[in-house]
Amino acid sequence: MVKMKLCKRAAAFAAAAALGFGLFSDSFTQPVIVTEAESESFDITSYAERLKEISEEQERLDSEIEAAEDDIKKETEKQKAILKKIESVNEKIEVLNSYMTQLEIEISANKRLIADKKQEIDKGIEDFKKRLRAMYLAGDESYTSVILNSSDFYDILMRMELVKRVADHDNKMIDDLIAAKEEYEAAQEKLEEQQAEYDKQYEELNNQKKELDELYDSSKEAKKQLQAQKKKLEEQNQAYLEERQQFEADLSGILKSSYGDSSDEIMREAAELSANSALESLHEYYENLIEEGEELSEEECQYNFAWPVPGHYYVSSGVGERWGSYHTGMDITGAKGTEIRASESGTVIRVNTSCEHDYGKEESCGCGGGYGNYIIIDHGNEFITLYGHLTSVDVEAGDTVKKGDLIGRMGSTGFSTGDHLHFEIRYQGYYLNPAAYVSIG
Repeated sequence: MVKMKLCKRAAAFAAAAALGFGLFSDSFTQPVIVTEAESESFDITSYAERLKEISEEQERLDSEIEAAEDDIKKETEKQKAILKKIESVNEKIEVLNSYMTQLEIEISANKRLIADKKQEIDKGIEDFKKRLRAMYLAGDESYTSVILNSSDFYDILMRMELVKRVADHDNKMIDDLIAAKEEYEAAQEKLEEQQAEYDKQYEELNNQKKELDELYDSSKEAKKQLQAQKKKLEEQNQAYLEERQQFEADLSGILKSSYGDSSDEIMREAAELSANSALESLHEYYENLIEEGEELSEEECQYNFAWPVPGHYYVSSGVGERWGSYHTGMDITGAKGTEIRASESGTVIRVNTSCEHDYGKEESCGCGGGYGNYIIIDHGNEFITLYGHLTSVDVEAGDTVKKGDLIGRMGSTGFSTGDHLHFEIRYQGYYLNPAAYVSIG
């Protein structure tokens, strides 16, 4: 499997997190929620429109701050404008985070497409080489030699039809190779555009982080609020850390701990290298079975993880440093009760249905290690998926589920500020970045 290293955003977020611009939870920016239930693909319009609106608001606030610079009487207005600008910058950082997570998903999906298309081309070229070799050894008969060597008119027609069909087959092989090459080149071009857009947004993220530093330095009131916010954040993170550690210990090694420091990113990257190697072998195994004509049952996990919330594609937060801790999954927003589907076939090994605190909150209610009502599915070969903050669960431990089966519904149980799905893919208990593995369709 082709994998892209997507860790620049996490590094930038780690620096921004030091400023304490929020409260640690599975939170998200509501004003940009996409509710296109009928859509079957990502739509960047909502991100672009919201970023434009925020930029225009920031320009207006800059004008207010500049107008108050030389007027002592307007100092109060200036401080208010600075605080509003800080709020605006934080929101823009949130939207940039969401947008970049979507780009990660699209880049990873396109890389998989390119790898598959290259494999298809390589196989097609090898097959055509074998065909040319066979033609050379057998000798290529022309229509004239076919006619001259025929015993009667019926034999002539049969031989000509055979030659025609062979020629049509050869032409189709060539046409298919040309089409595959064009698709490969188009995917490569699209990948370059996606990567350029990702780099552009990464630069903007760093610019916003720098502006946040400057805003806090320019306002005593803002510094005061920041110190209070940091204190509250540290207290919440410590409480949540202890809760999560106990939760992971209770699950007997199914989930490996994360502690919100720089080693988390290193640990994730190491886990992904191992996961990629395992997936490459598994995909090759199933491809060989299919080529040999074996039919695979729907219950068989083929390790092609699907989007768990069909029709809802707004990702409010991805994997990485966030507000002084480490976010271990992908948050997908939607309305309470939205259907959650199994990303791959497997066996349900853990569920929790005891959390009754199904509403937005700024601290953990203590249920399910912060996940609230959740489901964990074992896909075999040390891969699991986790679905958190559910309002209801439709499966039980021990159930066998097929890819795409309804397993629960979206909610806001556990440590969650609003309705969304917290989705994780883990290998050997360690978290992976779902953006690098999940696909739509």
